Amino acid sequence: MIRILLVEDDFGVRDNLKDFLEFFFDDLEIEQAINGVEGIKLVREKKYDILITDQMMPDMKGSEFIERTIDKLRKDNTWIYIYSGQLMNELHKELSDFQEVRVIDKLTNPIFFKELVEEYRQSQMAS
Repeated sequence: MIRILLVEDDFGVRDNLKDFLEFFFDDLEIEQAINGVEGIKLVREKKYDILITDQMMPDMKGSEFIERTIDKLRKDNTWIYIYSGQLMNELHKELSDFQEVRVIDKLTNPIFFKELVEEYRQSQMAS
C-alpha cells in the first residue's frame, strides 16, 4: 500500500487528483488535508510515502508547510512534491535548502502524477 497525502485548499482540484490516481491504482491510501495546518497535524501523526502540496493556500504557503514538517518527512523518507502555477523562480529559491523537494508546474499534465506513483513503486521494488 502506498500512502499519499494531498494538501490542497481547492476541493475540486484535491478531489479530482484523488479520483484520477485511484482510477489507475488500487493499492493507494490517499488522505487529504484542506490546508497547511491540517497537513502538519497529519504528517506529525502518520507516515506518508508521497506528499503532494499546493503552494498557494490561504492559511500558509506550501513551502512554509514543508519547512515546518521537513524533519519528519526526511525521517520517513517521504517523496515531496509542491506545485504552483505562478512564481516558479521564487518557489525554487524558497525551497533551495530542501533538495529533496521537487517543484512542479501546476499546469503539468495529470499523467505526471500517475508517473510519479509508478516511479515510487519501482524504486521500492528495486530496494
